Amino acid sequence: MLFGLLLIATNSFAQNRIISPYSRFGIGELQTNNFTRPMAMGGVKYALRNNDMINFYNPASYSAFDTTTFVFETGILSTFEQLETKDMKKNHNYTNLNYLIFGMPITKWWGFSFGLLPLSSTGYNISYTETSINYGKIKYIYEGSGGINQFYLGNSFRYKDLSIGFNATYMFGSINKIRHLYFPDSSKFLGTNISNTLQLSDFYLNYGIQYTHKINKEKRIGFGLVFGNSSKIKANQNELTRSFTGLPEQLNFLDVITDTTIEGNVSFPLNVGFGMSYEVVNKLLVAGDFGFQKWSEYSAFGIKDSLKDVISASFGAQYTPQKFSSSSYIKRMTYRLGVRYSKSYLELKNTQLDELGVSFGFGFPLRKSRSTINLAIELGKKGTTNNQLIQENYGKVTLGFSIFERWFIKNKLD
Repeated sequence: MLFGLLLIATNSFAQNRIISPYSRFGIGELQTNNFTRPMAMGGVKYALRNNDMINFYNPASYSAFDTTTFVFETGILSTFEQLETKDMKKNHNYTNLNYLIFGMPITKWWGFSFGLLPLSSTGYNISYTETSINYGKIKYIYEGSGGINQFYLGNSFRYKDLSIGFNATYMFGSINKIRHLYFPDSSKFLGTNISNTLQLSDFYLNYGIQYTHKINKEKRIGFGLVFGNSSKIKANQNELTRSFTGLPEQLNFLDVITDTTIEGNVSFPLNVGFGMSYEVVNKLLVAGDFGFQKWSEYSAFGIKDSLKDVISASFGAQYTPQKFSSSSYIKRMTYRLGVRYSKSYLELKNTQLDELGVSFGFGFPLRKSRSTINLAIELGKKGTTNNQLIQENYGKVTLGFSIFERWFIKNKLD
């Protein structure tokens, strides 16, 4: 059953339907803020620690699991996008399975987690036409699809109020990019089709630390730090160039001009993140994060891309009026909100694109259980319409299911 769930999730991630011209660059659009509870709180994550929550972003958090529990989380993401320039607007939406993760204790001081989730997604279709004196109209079409997934195994170890952990992540997947050049008004010239497929398949390690300072029985302050060193991820790239007649919708391929496959690696950047939280147990949580990723180090097969370093900041809070109320369901619900800002790794026309998002959400507890249904909504924008660029306005809705089961309990004999 578990293998079947992972297989379904892998197929869902592979069939992403994003439409973003900015996913043409690097490894595509990074999927870094789609977990339901953190998303509702502006994406804060590094200091979050709870016995009924799996915090993939800081592996030190896994040691918080109760010794008799098993946690399973999954989420469904719906995204509504509007691509906007100064002259036009285009709408698009898609829905897909977003993550599938599991967590459990090994001992009182050792926690374990594993799961499957997307790292990046690519999806675009861009075309334009120019006119030449010698050739007439020349049409160019650029298409991209695919993405990179990650399957991880994580461990966390706790000593008193200090926890350390790591994720061993296996990255895999492919990004497919196709370029068409053809002459719509002439049958004398052949079109050219260039298909480029990048495949990644390798392991990556990242680390986390969390420290909790108890002010009293109800109040505590948490600190979180994550670190991932720059790594070279094994990859191979195939490029196939063919001539064709007809239109891109109904190609008639003629000659293979080139067909080459090379092996090498893709350089992933150094990344660090720091977070703080203040918590009143079962009542209030306030948290803030700061992150840095050195994407200027990125290269593929020894060729550098013009990517920039990423900085991000987020702030969020959640409030539960009365978690154990027996008279009011509304008081048992959890209410969340947050805001985040980041500089993306793209700089186009001397403009480094930024992203701003505001979010809110709710936690719905299930009766006679610690399991919850969580809803997160984020509204934001990425990019700008200045300098003939494209602004992406979006709304994201994530419905998450957190299943909290009691395991490892010995039956008492009468």
